[in-house]
Amino acid sequence: LACNELFGAGEGGLIQPPNPSRRFRLSRAHLAINNVTARELWRDFEIIRGMVDDLPVNSQRGAQALTVANQICNTFDRDDVKSLDACRALSKAFLNQGSASTSHVITAVGNCHIDTAWLWPFDETKRKVARSWSTQVRLLEQYPEFTFAASQAQQFKWLKELYPEVFQQVQAKAQEGRFIPIGGTWVEMDCNMPSGEALVRQFMFGQRFFEKHFGKRCKVFWLPDTFGYSAQLPQIVRQADMRYFFTQKLSWNNINKFPNTTFYWEGLDGSRVLTHMAPSETYAAQGNVSEVIKSVENHKDLPYTNESMLLYGNGDGGGGPLPAMVDRLLRLQNIDGLPRVKFGDPNEFYERVEANSPDLVTWKG
Repeated sequence: LACNELFGAGEGGLIQPPNPSRRFRLSRAHLAINNVTARELWRDFEIIRGMVDDLPVNSQRGAQALTVANQICNTFDRDDVKSLDACRALSKAFLNQGSASTSHVITAVGNCHIDTAWLWPFDETKRKVARSWSTQVRLLEQYPEFTFAASQAQQFKWLKELYPEVFQQVQAKAQEGRFIPIGGTWVEMDCNMPSGEALVRQFMFGQRFFEKHFGKRCKVFWLPDTFGYSAQLPQIVRQADMRYFFTQKLSWNNINKFPNTTFYWEGLDGSRVLTHMAPSETYAAQGNVSEVIKSVENHKDLPYTNESMLLYGNGDGGGGPLPAMVDRLLRLQNIDGLPRVKFGDPNEFYERVEANSPDLVTWKG
């Protein structure tokens, strides 16, 4: 049984080298049959409660959400299963009130960031890839709206060699445009210490792999969890046949806050790439109301674009989106008082921003 804690299998601190002798014991497992109506009501209530908690105290929709939440609580009778239907009628009537056409639009992209080398052995990384991506293939079968993006050619190569049936399923979903190979590099690499030649090879071997096995090169350079960014990168990205860049960790700086969310990054030679950092400030969102509200309130370039991305799904050690996350985002697609959410492809997000936002600022160097 492969098992890790959230930050690996080390001992003696939060981040420690893996202990190969450490053992975990599975002592109990539960089987359950879902009451579908109860589950759907709970998902509705999560959204309504989130609106109560996270909308401004004096907002009309926040007040309405509190009223509906109280009505649901007063209607529910744990001894009467029929009360679930009455409660759902209340929640659906509230959640079905649509948002304005001018509302901020969030493109929700499922992902499961997997550190290729961190707090576990390489063999565990290989298993994480197989477990995580096979789970996402099942979700793609279950939810027709759902999309999932994955980077790092090395991880695709491991999947192809060790789990060829899963790799074929991934290829099939990629043909549908819903399992989205992204990034264009061999791994999500450090960009401070490597030489220019080393960086070029990341793109060269990565793009070759994606073109060979998925029929096209990546357009988005995907680096959510790297600590630094060489000023060479825009030039290399453009010469690797890519136009766009996504990153996240830069937004976590608590000393020098970066002033932009969506902008052009210009390199030393004048090459530019359209860059976005999710204003939710995470690549492991859970699909909550607070995250979609933050996607607007923390967006630093709203005068120039009315769109953002939300990357959701458990990450670092893989896992990815859970059904509950997708269920919440399905409800958040069109609710009065909140931004609109759509499941989508990062490539299409960047293409829309590029076409519709001519006045974005440029960061040089």
